[in-house]
Amino acid sequence: MDSLILCNTGSDSITKIPLVTSLDSDIVSEEIFLTKGENPLRPNGIYINNNIAYIANNYDNSISILNMKTLKEENIIYVGAHPNDLTGYDKYLYIACSESNDVVIYDLEEKKIIVEIKTNNWPYNIEISRELKLLFITNFQSHNISVIDIKINKVIGELTTLEYPTKVRVSNDGKSLYVCESYMGDERNGYIEVFDLFSLESIKKVEVGKVPIDIFEDEDILYVCNFMDNSIDLLNKFNLKKIREINLTGMPRSLLKHNNIVYICDYLNGRLLCLDLINNSMKAITVGREPNAMTLY
Repeated sequence: MDSLILCNTGSDSITKIPLVTSLDSDIVSEEIFLTKGENPLRPNGIYINNNIAYIANNYDNSISILNMKTLKEENIIYVGAHPNDLTGYDKYLYIACSESNDVVIYDLEEKKIIVEIKTNNWPYNIEISRELKLLFITNFQSHNISVIDIKINKVIGELTTLEYPTKVRVSNDGKSLYVCESYMGDERNGYIEVFDLFSLESIKKVEVGKVPIDIFEDEDILYVCNFMDNSIDLLNKFNLKKIREINLTGMPRSLLKHNNIVYICDYLNGRLLCLDLINNSMKAITVGREPNAMTLY
């Protein structure tokens, strides 16, 4: 992996940015516009496998297929109402369609939808445990998480969360789930809650900033985006105690860390913020409008 790939929701585009180890070097980005669907597309989620990017367009009810070697858009497939996020396993895509309240399973070899699995209200974010072959879907409006067994393609459980869960992540060791519980639209702060992946019981939770919307796990630290607080929190991942709060400008929408650099999408200002934690320096890179989901490639 030597690049960062991010969705620009307001520009109907994808930006490719080289990963760096120092902010002293020049960082040159490349923007690829999605044109095969009916604009506006509003790309909101991305999954990459075998040099192909699959991009969920929540206004166009479609998935764009982008060849990452040529950076050419190859095709577009229509999958369901308001696809917000997606992941994949084997030959299948699993797509959270928010308006229809279901997870659509698309067979890439047969090139067709094979099943639609009902969830609760407004499935928003989707995560997979490849070891357990389980999907976890945040249901934004019903304040819970659906658990789907992809061996039988059925909902087998449900986790109750605090209000408006925005993100779920499987921990690096495969034993826990981290959930961002946002309280979006409320004046109160949000929470990070940790669930045991096997018992599906809550282990602990901690208050963070307003509208936590993304989380990234490093070796010892959890990094949390607080969308409405213009900040990120750094938590000790073992006891969830806050180590540090970093105040930013704009609206931090998503983040990930590679080597010593934390990359943060500023949704409000159309920028990628690159934060060097060792040298305590930052560089802002202009990208498309409303940068949203991102992944390494």
